[in-house]
Amino acid sequence: MTPDTVQVVIYDAPAAPASGCACGCSGHHDHNEPGDPLAGVSLEMQSKALALTLNDAFPGKVVVWYINVLTDPRGPTLPQTALLNSQTFPAPLVYINGEGRFAGALIPERIREEVGKILEAR
Repeated sequence: MTPDTVQVVIYDAPAAPASGCACGCSGHHDHNEPGDPLAGVSLEMQSKALALTLNDAFPGKVVVWYINVLTDPRGPTLPQTALLNSQTFPAPLVYINGEGRFAGALIPERIREEVGKILEAR
């Protein structure tokens, strides 16, 4: 990694999947609701897709890491773990070059814009 590389780190504390449907039906039927198209895609997979998107936009200039603070050995010592456990900010936390930038969602377009601004400033 070179000094010109932008580091994007996604910190996640995935909750256990719900045992049933929010309507109380125990999940035994389909509500035919459109919902979030990425709802079934893990944040880890979304992070991998983000890495591909950023590498396509900025070849060799961006490194993306996904950290599940519940399973990563560094988790207990990370300040982001305390933030997520306190529910001060919703997961995921997105840090760019060590600075917290986004919380609650992984929005590739916004992250790409921020990375672009950082690279332009160099």
